[in-house]
Amino acid sequence: MLFFDISTWDPQDSEKVIEHFKNLKPPAGINVINQWVDLNGGRYFILYEAESNEAYAEFNIPWSDVCLIESVPVMESTDFIKLMISKGL
Repeated sequence: MLFFDISTWDPQDSEKVIEHFKNLKPPAGINVINQWVDLNGGRYFILYEAESNEAYAEFNIPWSDVCLIESVPVMESTDFIKLMISKGL
């Protein structure tokens, strides 16, 4: 399943966040598709695929001490349209 996460942090935690980024190694079951950083600071965006709930938790829990993560399950719009058509909607 695809997830789009928006991570935010307080400016005073920037050094802690940088340390987390230096050690960022997605666990097995996580495929990072792309990542972006807000040039204004304090936000990070990531699109990734998680193969299981366990992989999802293992990827996000280590950040809970420095970031607030808004995680949104997403799918490509063309796939969504096909799904809706197949359901008769």
